[in-house]
Amino acid sequence: MSRSDSTRAVLFDFGGTLYDYAVLAPGDAESILALAQWAGIDADLTAIRRAQREAMRTVFRDYLPRSFYLHRDLFRDAAAGTLRALGAEPEARHLERFRAMQWALHRRDFALRPGVVETLQELRARGLHVGMVSNIDDDQLAHLLEVAGVRAHFDSLLSSEAVGACKPAPAIFAEALRRAACAPHEALFVGDTLAQDIAGAQRAGMRTALIWHRADKAPPTDGVRPDHVIGAIPELLDLV
Repeated sequence: MSRSDSTRAVLFDFGGTLYDYAVLAPGDAESILALAQWAGIDADLTAIRRAQREAMRTVFRDYLPRSFYLHRDLFRDAAAGTLRALGAEPEARHLERFRAMQWALHRRDFALRPGVVETLQELRARGLHVGMVSNIDDDQLAHLLEVAGVRAHFDSLLSSEAVGACKPAPAIFAEALRRAACAPHEALFVGDTLAQDIAGAQRAGMRTALIWHRADKAPPTDGVRPDHVIGAIPELLDLV
């Protein structure tokens, strides 16, 4: 890993980067099972989860090419698609109850990746601007920041809803750099997705670090090559 002495800001994605989505999987399973039961569906969790995965794939294919979308709409449409695939027509009251249950279970299950808080503290101690740039709605960002307890460790927080653009759209990276008051080459962007995080940040002129936890295989390239690949958040301290 090479070290850069010109870095003035480290900008992080949130979900998948500072925490693993897998920690929320138990609560998500409980919530989708409850939603199916409220809708009168008689199916086991395996069938429900299969329908949910297919609904998510369909909705993601529709939403991800858009330069901006609200995540509450994306996940609502995926939940509704799950119910329709199982033969039930979704009701707004059930979908709202489902979302509330998911958020409540975040408090039970949420965990940051190892070393996140210590790394954020050390980066700020070195005089770096520490920012978050997340494809997320404002209300969910506020909720997860409270659950994670990391708000105080960031100098800037930017949601896709606040700027009206979702990664990899240029506008969200431009606003993040404006808030960090630095040139693109002075920022290191840390994320877990090639298409949204790494490609978007590279097009904005930033250095990039992909977090990758699979010891059994290398990350796919998909035509996008991060400047660095790290296996744990504290490894960033060797890059700045």
